[in-house]
Amino acid sequence: MTTAPSAKKERTSTFWETDVLQNFGETEWYLNFRMPEEAFLNLCDLLHPYIPKQTMKTTGSLEKRVALTLYKLASNTEFHDVANLFGIGVSTACDVFWEVCKGLCQLKRKFIGMPKSEEDVKTIIKGFQEKSGFPMCAGALDGTHIPILAPSSFHTDYYNRKGWYSVILQGLVDHQYMFQDFDVGWPGKCHDSFVFKLHAKLENGTCFPPLTKTIQGVDIPVLIVADSAYSLSRNVMKPFPEGVARGPQLQFNACLSRARIHVEHAFGRLKGRWRCLMKRNDSQTTNIKCVVAACIVLHNFCESWKLDFPQEQSRAEMPEEEDTEQEHADDEDTLITPEPLDLASSTAEQIREVLVWYISENQ
Repeated sequence: MTTAPSAKKERTSTFWETDVLQNFGETEWYLNFRMPEEAFLNLCDLLHPYIPKQTMKTTGSLEKRVALTLYKLASNTEFHDVANLFGIGVSTACDVFWEVCKGLCQLKRKFIGMPKSEEDVKTIIKGFQEKSGFPMCAGALDGTHIPILAPSSFHTDYYNRKGWYSVILQGLVDHQYMFQDFDVGWPGKCHDSFVFKLHAKLENGTCFPPLTKTIQGVDIPVLIVADSAYSLSRNVMKPFPEGVARGPQLQFNACLSRARIHVEHAFGRLKGRWRCLMKRNDSQTTNIKCVVAACIVLHNFCESWKLDFPQEQSRAEMPEEEDTEQEHADDEDTLITPEPLDLASSTAEQIREVLVWYISENQ
């Protein structure tokens, strides 16, 4: 006697339809999606033009698809488990995830960009000055490693000095931990200075509006701060070598560190929210770029909403910020727009030495 085949079991999604939509409070929204429901719905509205509509009927509402993606990015749960949680097939969950990530990448221009106006740059400079004491700083630069599976081609290039395979994420952030610019995908073996693509724009004056501050007769341009891995230039300040710096130079190093630590904190907040960046990503390198870009868009979105950060989940990633009791005068009125801008007579070393004097006098 032949047994009739049983009907295919219908998938259900009690997690989304019941738990989330009916029972989740603010704590549960933060825990699972890293944002409150109000911010989540705003994000869905922004993504709506970039998510394919033809698959809505088979994969559920736009909100459900965005929720699945945020859950995956925040937890790095396997696709099999995410699919079961949301009541859809594994392949469908993968398709939804990549569609939403690509949609998030379409929002890069809205949430990520260099400051365009003089007023915007002045605000950032003032923010760094008040928080760190470093003058004319409009950005903090550094790189971090994103773990990956060893690529099949040129895998040794991706084996970093820490002893594992990675791609480099380099970011430039402002005083509020917002990414102004980023580059991702370079092999983990690359030196940070090799990845630095903004150098040419900084040198030719097209990166920031041409503001200067005159100190001791030297015109100080808009600067970014970086660690010793980068080359010193008229627009990039780095610390004096450890073991060599003395007196005021040590003060300069400490002040620069207080400014530069903003990029360290930004990386910590980024990885703390979107924990997929802390664990090995087995996707192809091109897909990893998409995931990282999506996470940075989400990071800036969350920061723009002034959302709480789940520090208990990533305390190990967050360096201790140096506190300072120094009060800095409001120097905004001393910023000028010279016509024409001419800094040819000021070398990088001269600018750094003037900053050493300035910081020692204002500590």
